[in-house]
Amino acid sequence: MQLFGRGIRRRLAPMLRGERRRMELAYSLQFTMPGTPVIRYGEEIGMGEDLALPGRDAIRTPMQWDGSTKAGFSAADVKALVRPIPHAGRYGASRTNVEKQMADPTSLLCWFQRLIATLRVCPEIGVGACTVVDVPLSASVLAHRYDAPEGAILLLHNLADVDQIVDLSPAAADLAGRPIEVFADAAYPAPTKRMTRVEVNGYGYRWLRLRDR
Repeated sequence: MQLFGRGIRRRLAPMLRGERRRMELAYSLQFTMPGTPVIRYGEEIGMGEDLALPGRDAIRTPMQWDGSTKAGFSAADVKALVRPIPHAGRYGASRTNVEKQMADPTSLLCWFQRLIATLRVCPEIGVGACTVVDVPLSASVLAHRYDAPEGAILLLHNLADVDQIVDLSPAAADLAGRPIEVFADAAYPAPTKRMTRVEVNGYGYRWLRLRDR
């Protein structure tokens, strides 16, 4: 998985066995790294791959718009499709499709919509200078921040399945007020201005705005 290079060469859902917490963590980390995030079509709904197809064709199956025979992809006869549409299993069009997830506010697609909407209102991530927060942390926890004329934001990711409490007080030295949670994997207690005990769940993530412009 080419995560830190911002591109993922395979779809994450089958790689992580459809584990939603780990998928959200990986995408949150990818979307908060420097550069432009890139995902394969279908990743936003957790599509899988057809490993019966050779090479890169395995991830070039038709987009699964709905659960119908042709997945809403084409009006052509099924036999005329360039590649078959997977229907069986948890990643097949019958269970994983846009239509179904649009109707479910807890779906991966709706989560992606919230992720992208949040990223759009966090210009710090796009234009700011990125630095790793240099504080003692558990080996599983990454804390990095962006500083820009538009403001400053701190990103916290826990790559282990064990909950952590971290001391980020050095990163709060320039705080004018309380940090503001803008995106997270769960509803956490509001962070204090001192940021001495910041909680993050196993496979959790938190985006904390430190200051506005």
